[in-house]
Amino acid sequence: MTNEVHPVDQVLPLKQMFTLGLQHMAVSYVGSVAVPLIIAGALGLSTEETIILISTTLFCSGVATLLQTVGFWKFGVRLPILNGVAFSSVTPIIVIGSMPGVGIPGISGAVMAGGVFIMLMAPFLGRLRRLFPPVVTGCIVTVIGVQLLPVAYQWVGGGRGHPEYGSPLFLLIAVSVIGIILVLNRYGSPLLRNLAVLIGMALGAIVAFMLGAGDFHGVDEAPWLTVPLPMHFGVPTFALIPFLTIAIVMIVQMVESMGLFLAIGDLVGKKVSREDVTNGLRANGLASSIAGMFAAFPFIAHMENVGLVILSGVRSRWVVAMSGVLMCAVALIPKAGAVLAATPAPALGGAAIAMFGVVTAAGIQSLAKVDYTHNRYNILIVAFTLAISLVPVLAPALFKQLPEWSQPFLHSSVVVACLASVLLNLLLNGCGKQEEHEAQGHFEAPSELSSRSSLT
Repeated sequence: MTNEVHPVDQVLPLKQMFTLGLQHMAVSYVGSVAVPLIIAGALGLSTEETIILISTTLFCSGVATLLQTVGFWKFGVRLPILNGVAFSSVTPIIVIGSMPGVGIPGISGAVMAGGVFIMLMAPFLGRLRRLFPPVVTGCIVTVIGVQLLPVAYQWVGGGRGHPEYGSPLFLLIAVSVIGIILVLNRYGSPLLRNLAVLIGMALGAIVAFMLGAGDFHGVDEAPWLTVPLPMHFGVPTFALIPFLTIAIVMIVQMVESMGLFLAIGDLVGKKVSREDVTNGLRANGLASSIAGMFAAFPFIAHMENVGLVILSGVRSRWVVAMSGVLMCAVALIPKAGAVLAATPAPALGGAAIAMFGVVTAAGIQSLAKVDYTHNRYNILIVAFTLAISLVPVLAPALFKQLPEWSQPFLHSSVVVACLASVLLNLLLNGCGKQEEHEAQGHFEAPSELSSRSSLT
């Protein structure tokens, strides 16, 4: 009897892990720096302070990623999950930072306390794992992909607010990236297929710069070196209202994280137990507490890298751990980060369409395996979950007049999908119905999936 290592736990050659880790970091970099940029602008921080805030956020993203992928003791879900700052944190952080006498030190204190709160709550939240049978996780995966697609479309058009948004030139660049990814997946070697997204983005960026659609201005202005230090913006301060605000936001984020853990577990073919969920949530809390010391923000799983796991076919968590190490390194060298940020939006958008599209397809594939013949309620769960959860994407103004306290639960299609599918499953199938687990297999990429992970 052989003890075969699961692809998630497989350690690849260092050179391959570096290039694949770089690919993960490259596709998530824009999302990683967007939140600190927005918050810095809203709070009126100087250029120097903004650079520091971006560096601390990237550094803490790397630490959070290592906590989730490598893990230690009872911390970390140990899946290929890249962690980053959630956009759901933006408005509450700005509100807290704008309060008289609060500022960045008050934000730091609230995030630190919120992280400790989540660590204490993790065992209780982990008990909810049984409320996520395959029909629920299939809905969540599908909604993840659909929610991300509008972001890809914005990048394809040149980025939100671009004066030439939707230019034929931008569309041509995006289509060229998609074409490169398709050609490499069809005719490339296994190694080239693994790196298809990174190669497509790089070649697309070169085409964009040759056609005058790129800008290296930010690279020239970025400093060579910065050192993220704890309490750079002052000693954290603690107050009840900022803490309660962050705690509510983080509870919502934990519901989203739980759904993501289980969905990613299904996608990579590894069972996620209640203990795994608890360890993952506990790691989110610890990462957020560490981030608070550095004036960064609450962390959850980045949805962007899920599509890359599927598209590359490499499920190793150590590859994503390498991306965490690279994020820590880039945080120290802003000029290197500026090079990644200089990737023209249309090139990034072409890659994003490929990644987010396969996430949606994986969700549909998972839902196709759900038993609708012997359980007629499952079709109702899927139908109503998708119809309700896509409101924030397709009709975002529909929920705006609902009570203020409900808004954190309604801002994200993934959160709505988690809540709606769990409640519908409880109502129609009862608590913890699990008989589909044996009938439904996990998502599998093409047959060469496992063999790709052993390439040198």
